[in-house]
Amino acid sequence: MIPKIIHQVWEGRENSLPEFYTQLSETWKEHHRSWQYELWNSDRMDALVEEHFPGFAETYFGYRYPVQRWDAIRYLILFKMGGMYVDCDYECLESFDNSIAEQRTCFFAMEPDEHRRAFGKNICFNNALMATSPGHPFFACIIEHLSAIPFPYSGDKFHDVLASTGPLMLTSLYEKYNGSDVRILPADQVSPWSKREVRNFVAGTADEEQLEKKLEKAIAIHYFSGGW
Repeated sequence: MIPKIIHQVWEGRENSLPEFYTQLSETWKEHHRSWQYELWNSDRMDALVEEHFPGFAETYFGYRYPVQRWDAIRYLILFKMGGMYVDCDYECLESFDNSIAEQRTCFFAMEPDEHRRAFGKNICFNNALMATSPGHPFFACIIEHLSAIPFPYSGDKFHDVLASTGPLMLTSLYEKYNGSDVRILPADQVSPWSKREVRNFVAGTADEEQLEKKLEKAIAIHYFSGGW
């Protein structure tokens, strides 16, 4: 079973958690009052790697981009403790209690179709919202992959991050995974707006009636801030 723990990561080596993200974090606490909440800073992140994943330390501390550490640590946290990881630019609209009960062992959040088409994929999910029981075999596959295969950097930071530690890497592993114990929550529930639609909403140029309609089934909204 998936433990009722919410994990968020803010390394904080250079700056503190912005107020907007703090407000979004509160929405998760508000809708999950009986859940444990864990905010991971750099000290906690480093200690987890050094204590429980010493064989991964060279890879972890050797990443070219900080965001790769932020990606990797969430897999390690969930493998060790279980629970639900949520990016700081995610807003919660409703409790995930039903999703946890229905999915039981592991789930991820589907990307909007617009993103999937841009990547040329039949399926594409993210690592911004995901949940699992401790020690799940798919997360073991993720950690083994990150540990064993040196990544050939191309110089394109966006692609390199997504393909080395992010959604493209996850999707590729999922396509090869033999288990049936991984579920993908539909985008209309967990990623109802695309990055383009979020950008238009912030700029005040969106069709707000259309965007409101897209929230009919939503239990969370990803704002795709891309601060890395």
